[in-house]
Amino acid sequence: MKGIRRRRLAIALVTTVVVLGAWLGTSAVASAGEVLGGITVGGVPVAGLQAQQLITRLAPAARALERRPMILYVGDREWPRTPESMGITIDLRRSASNALMAGRSNSFSWMIQSLGSQDRKLPWVARVDREKLARSLEELAAAVKVDASNGDFSLAGSEVKLTPPKEGVTLIGASARRQVLRAALFPANGDRVALPVRKTPPAITLEQLERVKQQAEAILQAPVDFLAEGKTYRVAAEKIAPALKVSEVLNPENKTKALVLRADPAVLKTQIIAAAPQITREPKDATFTVAGDAVILQPSVDGATIDTAQAAVAVVALASGERRPIPLPVAIQPAALTTDAASKLGISQRISAFTTTFDARNAPRVGNIDRMANSIDGKILQPGQTFSLNGATGERTVANGYQEAGILVDGEVVPGIGGGVCQVATTLFNTVFLAGLEVVERSNHSLFISKYPTGRDAMVNFGTQDLRFRNDTEFGMLLKARVSARELTVSIYSSPLGRVVTHTTSAQTNPRVPPVKYVDDPLLPTGQESVVEEGIPGFDVTVTRKVMQGDKVVHDDKFVSKYRPWKRIIKKGTGPGAAASPSPAAAPVIPADPLAPADLPPPPN
Repeated sequence: MKGIRRRRLAIALVTTVVVLGAWLGTSAVASAGEVLGGITVGGVPVAGLQAQQLITRLAPAARALERRPMILYVGDREWPRTPESMGITIDLRRSASNALMAGRSNSFSWMIQSLGSQDRKLPWVARVDREKLARSLEELAAAVKVDASNGDFSLAGSEVKLTPPKEGVTLIGASARRQVLRAALFPANGDRVALPVRKTPPAITLEQLERVKQQAEAILQAPVDFLAEGKTYRVAAEKIAPALKVSEVLNPENKTKALVLRADPAVLKTQIIAAAPQITREPKDATFTVAGDAVILQPSVDGATIDTAQAAVAVVALASGERRPIPLPVAIQPAALTTDAASKLGISQRISAFTTTFDARNAPRVGNIDRMANSIDGKILQPGQTFSLNGATGERTVANGYQEAGILVDGEVVPGIGGGVCQVATTLFNTVFLAGLEVVERSNHSLFISKYPTGRDAMVNFGTQDLRFRNDTEFGMLLKARVSARELTVSIYSSPLGRVVTHTTSAQTNPRVPPVKYVDDPLLPTGQESVVEEGIPGFDVTVTRKVMQGDKVVHDDKFVSKYRPWKRIIKKGTGPGAAASPSPAAAPVIPADPLAPADLPPPPN
């Protein structure tokens, strides 16, 4: 009996499978181009739709999803975006293909799906523009980023204003990418998307800042009294405020930072002196005045200054202690050149002087001479010190007070800033020359100027040519420069040196023919010429100087000067009219002062 039952059950089972298989085969053939029942894509029902119908059904929902507003936020800060604006769109064809293929890869699964009523929810397939999404996330990262700040307080008069600390915020890029993609494809999660961030707490807390603020307010609630040399000086709170500073101190045990309020001694000193200038005095160096050949020493005056190191500590202590006058030690501030040091220099009389003349009507040139003369007037040289004219006077610029006047360039006079300063150099050089001092550096003018002793002129050009000499004596030296109506005199004052100076000037050698420069003149008829400058030959000359001190030769120098020729300048007619006979050439005349105005007679030497 049992065997009969088994055979009947097997036959029934085979029959059922055959019938079911036939039905399934028939259904599969019938629905091969359609979406199976119960399937949705992104929440859109698509059962029974064929491929083209499927895309038509899905397109509006996909487009709406791409343009759906999303609010990305961190705390109370928000950034509106859409998936499309961030490079996230829907791949309709792949989404439709997934719907058509759903349940067909496994026959048994498809059979169960067909027999049952269970829905199958398929997600949208995204198309991601990687570069656009990356750029969008970078922009978000920059917008989200907040640097951690320890806060601060500022002072407006005596009012203390607090700036709270801020925690640092940084976007977590990879997590943000996943979060945005999820939110773009699954709107059921809501339109507000919290961005993942990493937060960095500030090293200083608000409580610490509040404590320092309270200390500062306690200090600045009233004026501060200081006691110096028996006198009380009251300084207003708003004058004390700029000295208050906050420092961060690291605790070596737990590596945390703490705030400490302090008063800056230097700022405190400045503020006290500004509020009570009589509390200090500036020192005055010893000076020398001259009366003819004699020198009078004017004594130095010591100054006084306050020491605010301890006072700065006491100011901070006002935050918690009784308000009493704060002691201010007063220290004597010696002059840089004391009376004793100045008297030991031995500056007692004039030992050398030299005078040159100038045309008083050339105002810019006279102004430059006066400017440079003032720069060296009163200079004191210690024994062994080397003096630099460029170093003492600085660059000749308009900002430094120099004007445009005639200078020598390429064999002729042209406008230039600082014209006339070489007269100061020449006058100083001759003073040094006659004093018998050591000449370290000297350059002659490019052109010979007869108003100066032959071979004893000097030229300076900032950065390339300087006039330098050394005080090679055991005494100090005082330079004095005086400008009068038509003269410049430079003098050196010191102790009698006992030096005897002799000098000779060689004959002029190696003559050089002046070059010719033609200048077109439309006022002259064509073919006519007029000599403006005859030109002067260049030459070489050597000045020998011997300096004796008793039987000892202190210096035996040779100063070689090489002068270029003055250009011969001829105007060449380019205008209308018949040419007249050329004017006879004038005999060459060496100019006494080529830098004087051309229409004025040269000044006397």
